[in-house]
Amino acid sequence: MSPDVIVLGAGVTGGAIAWHLARSGAKVALVDAAGPAAAPSASWASAGGLRSQGRHAADQPLTLMAAARWPLLGAELGADLEESFGGHLHLAETEAEIPVIEARIAADLAGGLAIERVEPARIREIAPEITARALLGAYTQGDGQAHPGRVARAFAAAAAREGAALRFGQAARLLPGADGVAGVAFADGSALKAGTTVVAAGAWTEALLAPFGLDLPIRARGLQMLLSDIAPRDLLAPTVTAVGRNLSLKQLRSGAFMMGGRWFARPTGRGLETLPLDAHAAKQWAGAAAILPRLARHRLVHQWAGTEAQSIDGNPFIGRSLPGLYLACGFSNHGFQICPAVGELVARDLATGSEPLLAPFATDRIAPDAARLAAFRAEPILEVA
Repeated sequence: MSPDVIVLGAGVTGGAIAWHLARSGAKVALVDAAGPAAAPSASWASAGGLRSQGRHAADQPLTLMAAARWPLLGAELGADLEESFGGHLHLAETEAEIPVIEARIAADLAGGLAIERVEPARIREIAPEITARALLGAYTQGDGQAHPGRVARAFAAAAAREGAALRFGQAARLLPGADGVAGVAFADGSALKAGTTVVAAGAWTEALLAPFGLDLPIRARGLQMLLSDIAPRDLLAPTVTAVGRNLSLKQLRSGAFMMGGRWFARPTGRGLETLPLDAHAAKQWAGAAAILPRLARHRLVHQWAGTEAQSIDGNPFIGRSLPGLYLACGFSNHGFQICPAVGELVARDLATGSEPLLAPFATDRIAPDAARLAAFRAEPILEVA
């Protein structure tokens, strides 16, 4: 098959793009060195939160689209995504933090999100096990969680059912064309050409673009996750975050509690592999236990880390770059919830040449000076509040 579009990267974003393209009738090849959501990719390590609240204004139309899609997505893909919709609860524990909650609610209401201001009594109704120190919350009832690995694999399988070719298990690089990108070249010397190659390769994007002289303002960072032993199920329905804490806390279908947040992991020096930092894990667990006191009865049974591409302004880069090259990268720790919308919009953009909702994420929207970019990439990983 000679594809119309090659999608390089089979995480949740690349898989969503490939599936939407294939079902629109395009000839698609989905390419990944390891397969969907493989370690140490961001999709492999993602906490799986479906959070619509507290996003950048440019994100709000996408998050609304995605929120409408998620309850139907498992049926569309024909897969169990381990999805649940217990809401998202963002908490203030001190008087000083209350204005942050109020500002979030005002911004999200202005963006069209259904967000609720919740006082302590209502917080206890939503999440009875939550600390009594919670003074105010922002609650989005339709939010929830899903399993990123299952989602990525389901996107790839659904794309294949629509005729997409899957090529996994071999490293690939971008193939130069006369004035841009002509496709991908594989480690065995073979090549696959297409009119458009979409790079949705997360933290690997920087190395893929370097031979073309492209230096997006992104950086790779390892983020770590913790998993508790099994607790009784249905103790915590919403995903919980807090103004004064570096925390994302949820209870999985198994009953285990998962703890994420922006806790950086340690690079190993072997490519983009990272490993959890015990010092960060201790702080991560302590912060979660302060919000959910019953964690004192449980123990840590597993910790792991994956590598994420973060952009200098916290928003992704989505759109055309060189001739034949289209980018979808730099999702900065919050790409999972919007991936169905990104897939749909990128497919539409490639078909029509114009998708206004993607304009804020243009690949050339920001060109930081060398000093600012160097400082961004040099920010330390070992000290996180």
